[in-house]
Amino acid sequence: MKADIPVNENLRLADLYQYNLLDTTEEKEFNDLVQLASAICNAPISLISLIDAERQWFKARVGIDLTETSRDTSFCSHGILNGDIFIVPDATNDNRFAQNPMVTGKQGIRFYAGVPLTTGAGNNLGMLCVKDTVPRSLTSEQQQALMVIGQQVVKQMELRLKNQELERITETQRRMISIIAHDVRSPLASIVSLFQLYQNKMIDPDRFNNFLHVSSAQLHSTMALLENLVEWGNIQLQPASLVSEMFSLKDAVEKVFTEVTVQASMKENRLVNQVHAAVKLNMDENILRFILRNLLTNANKFTEKGSITVDGFNFGKKVVIRVADTGIGMPPRMSERLFLSKEKYSRRGTQNESGSGLGLVLIKEFVEKANGSIQVQSTEGQGSSFIIELPL
Repeated sequence: MKADIPVNENLRLADLYQYNLLDTTEEKEFNDLVQLASAICNAPISLISLIDAERQWFKARVGIDLTETSRDTSFCSHGILNGDIFIVPDATNDNRFAQNPMVTGKQGIRFYAGVPLTTGAGNNLGMLCVKDTVPRSLTSEQQQALMVIGQQVVKQMELRLKNQELERITETQRRMISIIAHDVRSPLASIVSLFQLYQNKMIDPDRFNNFLHVSSAQLHSTMALLENLVEWGNIQLQPASLVSEMFSLKDAVEKVFTEVTVQASMKENRLVNQVHAAVKLNMDENILRFILRNLLTNANKFTEKGSITVDGFNFGKKVVIRVADTGIGMPPRMSERLFLSKEKYSRRGTQNESGSGLGLVLIKEFVEKANGSIQVQSTEGQGSSFIIELPL
């Protein structure tokens, strides 16, 4: 018989997927647990079985070559329906399994015992089970041991998830340190050197004033980079705080316009919001505003006495956002390779503004995290357009 679908199936599957275990390679920690279960229960077959939407997949296994089977024929799909140990002494005498191909076929399964792998959220993701080809039972001690090993499987899953999160945080911190070391320290060091030259009277006042003007622009650019970096780091290090919600794209663009109006005015650039009023997005608004703010700041850097336009519209099952400027554009080689490499591209703006190229790297990262895509179209001397496609 095909097992019933759990009443909490959607939540159960969501819980399963967040562990990132399906279709991963073998891991000694899980293999050791199935070997222990097999030895304690004196059973030739032992499995850590995870119940996916249409299959059961084995994270660890003893006594069987298969890595997965159909959920419809799975003993474990019956086992996850309750929170207790599930035992089938003789499958040939059980109406649910008597005609199961694992019973009637080459495997010849007769005995099954399993305990659900229950997460802290109360979802049964699968089973730790043992099987045999002869009818039998487990002693009370073996049953207790199987339950304890099942708890250890769940703890190992939790530990694995925490280790992945620690690795992600460590990588984020490493990237932040690397960016600070290369993109922040260098301009600050040059400014410090300038003042040291002045203090030691190794540079005349006129040249110092000229350099001071350049250093001021460089300092503003470095501050913008730091603000970018801090905001990106906060979003990366606190994923639990991200909240997907429905919001108006046109309103979100207006909010970002208020943040960059002063910058645009200083270069006599006009900000134009041409987003269709009906367009809405369901994602974290802070991430979208981060993306738009960086694109607008970048457009302003390469545009003077021109316009920067944001357009947005629905196209099929996607929302298309376009940020277009009338600035200096990019040479073909640069626009073609802008998002194809980890290399950061940077050039000076119309008023000699410097940059690190970091903003585009972070934009691409966040767009892809939102299951979207980004591309650029540019003609040197005529301007650039960045086109983002996001799912509805």
